[in-house]
Amino acid sequence: MTAIERKKFFSFFRYVVYAILFLTLYVLQNTPSLFSVYGVKPILLIPAAVVFAMYEGEFVGGVFGALAGMLCDLGGFFLFGFDAILTLVFSAVSGLLTIYLLRRNLRNAFMMVFVSMLIRCCLTYFFMYHIWQYEDVASIFWDSTLWVILYSTLLTPVYFWMWRKLCGFFHKRME
Repeated sequence: MTAIERKKFFSFFRYVVYAILFLTLYVLQNTPSLFSVYGVKPILLIPAAVVFAMYEGEFVGGVFGALAGMLCDLGGFFLFGFDAILTLVFSAVSGLLTIYLLRRNLRNAFMMVFVSMLIRCCLTYFFMYHIWQYEDVASIFWDSTLWVILYSTLLTPVYFWMWRKLCGFFHKRME
């Protein structure tokens, strides 16, 4: 196997492994009562896509961010494409910030995941509850939405470690 063929093989294999990991996270995210703490379930795919873009850059991160968002849309109760567009933007911005402005470290990963989850969950809250002026709508934000943001952000070290090991493995093999 020549060096070019080996590089093409590992490039293809790398993306297949990444896609399988995102599908696995989708299954884990939509499994009833799994990771549920006091009725709050984390969103696994969006933080994983944001941290993934920190390692793979804006283009590949954006593509897999859109995939993660579409998977969230498949399992969600909101307008299809909402999470796909938002996660695409979050991932691309995360990749660009990591390339041009920020270091790739856990603190910056926490910051990017928290901001992404805050924007996503606040938009979802606004369009699903607040805009319709339900009674006592603020309690939904304080009792559910805020905890989803915090719980999803607390899983950032898992994604940071996972993508660091996996991307490091593939980048080492492709050199």
